[in-house]
Amino acid sequence: MKKGLLVIEANGTKYATLNKQLTELHYSKERICRSFSIDESLSHPKDEFFIIIADLSSPGASISPSLHTLQKHFKNIPIIVLSDNDDKEDAVTAIREGAQDFLVNGKYDAGQLEKAILFAAERKAVTVKTEFAVREYKKHFENGPIPMWIIDSSTMKFLIVNNAAVEKYGYTKEEFRRMSINDLLPPDEKELLPAGDNLKKKDFYDAGYRKYLTKKGETFYTHIYTHATQFGNVGATINFAIDVNKKIQVEKHNEELTNQIKAQKEQLESLLYSMGYTIWSRKAGTFELVYAYPNNAYMKLFGFSADEMMRDKGLFYNAIHPDDLELVYESLKEANTKGVSEVIFRYVSPSGEIKTLKSQINLKIGFDGTPDTINGVTFDISKERQLTETIRNTEQNLLATINNTRDQVWSINSKLEIVFCNKAYQEFIYELAAVTPKPGDYVLGEWGSESFFNTRKKDYERALAGESFTILVEEFYDGALLHKEISSNPIIDDAGRIVGVICIARDISEQKNQFVQIQKQNEKLREIAWIQSHKVRGPVASILGLASLFNYEAIHHDTNIEILEKLTIATQDLDKIIKEVVDKTNNIHQ
Repeated sequence: MKKGLLVIEANGTKYATLNKQLTELHYSKERICRSFSIDESLSHPKDEFFIIIADLSSPGASISPSLHTLQKHFKNIPIIVLSDNDDKEDAVTAIREGAQDFLVNGKYDAGQLEKAILFAAERKAVTVKTEFAVREYKKHFENGPIPMWIIDSSTMKFLIVNNAAVEKYGYTKEEFRRMSINDLLPPDEKELLPAGDNLKKKDFYDAGYRKYLTKKGETFYTHIYTHATQFGNVGATINFAIDVNKKIQVEKHNEELTNQIKAQKEQLESLLYSMGYTIWSRKAGTFELVYAYPNNAYMKLFGFSADEMMRDKGLFYNAIHPDDLELVYESLKEANTKGVSEVIFRYVSPSGEIKTLKSQINLKIGFDGTPDTINGVTFDISKERQLTETIRNTEQNLLATINNTRDQVWSINSKLEIVFCNKAYQEFIYELAAVTPKPGDYVLGEWGSESFFNTRKKDYERALAGESFTILVEEFYDGALLHKEISSNPIIDDAGRIVGVICIARDISEQKNQFVQIQKQNEKLREIAWIQSHKVRGPVASILGLASLFNYEAIHHDTNIEILEKLTIATQDLDKIIKEVVDKTNNIHQ
């Protein structure tokens, strides 16, 4: 059913004129409906008409309230206002209050009425669309997930904010209206805010990342976009505040990781360079160099850059010592088939220096299951090789020295098992028990008495407890009494733990015999000293006394003869004593 027209409050004459004109415009009587008042018109359904013609020139009629009442009920229907008053102010009021057209009674014809009806319908359609768009825009603005607001470009104060902004920042809409954008910025961010004039000059402005502050004092990063707009009669900007705090944190974390990786890479390059290590990759099968890291270490090690060796395959192989070239090829082939290999070879650098290099090689399988690349690490072991040779020679010299000493040297672990023993120890044990001891044997074998074993076991236990000591022992060996000095010292590892005992047994029989002889000599010397201090004193004193009594003025005096006789006796006594001393001295020499 076609919708009709509603005519409101037109009196008989005006309605007759209007009805005639509508008939001329081919509107049937069935489509024209008449209501004598605004209130009566409200009884009709809201969607029954396509247009309303309201005569608001009757006494007491007011344009604004009447239009508000009609628009509230007939929300989407265009309204044409008729009036007897040809006053421009009434026409402006009618249009401003929502009427689509304004006609003066008696001053329009059917043609003008037709145009008014058509234009009113079109204007209303546009208005409805515009209002719908505004409502949709407002709905999207209010309920959008991104915090948005419109601010005055001059004062930077909030004009309106959406619900997401209220939820994000914790302020009510009323609180926002009393605030400016500066109130959301921490103190260190306010100086970075672009001036309002700059915002007004740009339709679009990307403010970048900005730190904002919530009502609770929490800060986070946002990405701000602004668009120039008009809010009523105020020049404004609409702002989109996208929360990028997690993104910034991730970027900062990534930056920190990147810096750490960069630092670690530089540290690794420095370490590899200082150690002479280089990492490389070659094609499986052809063995062509495709990658080397770090380049400075590669240059230091081989004397050529990785690029030079990639361009000229022969640089590397021609520099390998001729005697080791086949060895290198075999190791590459072994890695290609077995997946892993290791090779030590000599390399002649461009300067003529011969280096000893070591490569550890692994095979990488490709996605298709076939050998892809051979990856390896090569490093210079020239100094290590020289040091190893030096240590080996030193060990051999030391071992030769230990084996050629007459002292017996041996070491044991905490289980009393022999770790090392020299030839003197092995020969001694062999002569005792016809057994040659060797590393791993129990140090207390089947020789010697039970008391000897118990004594030696206690000695080992003392040393394993941390005590260093020396003991003297007497042993009958091959029919002779031997004297030995045995020193025991704990062996301590790098962690400070006692892991064994080292023992040195020295034959001190000769020293012992010499000591006994020295004791006997000392006894003789003591006897000689006693003789000299006691026996010699008597004759010497007699001689001295008689010599003092000798009369040199009367040589032939009888007294002198008696003195000479006594001197002879004293001298004979002294001679006997001297002979005794000489005999004892001879005994010492013998």
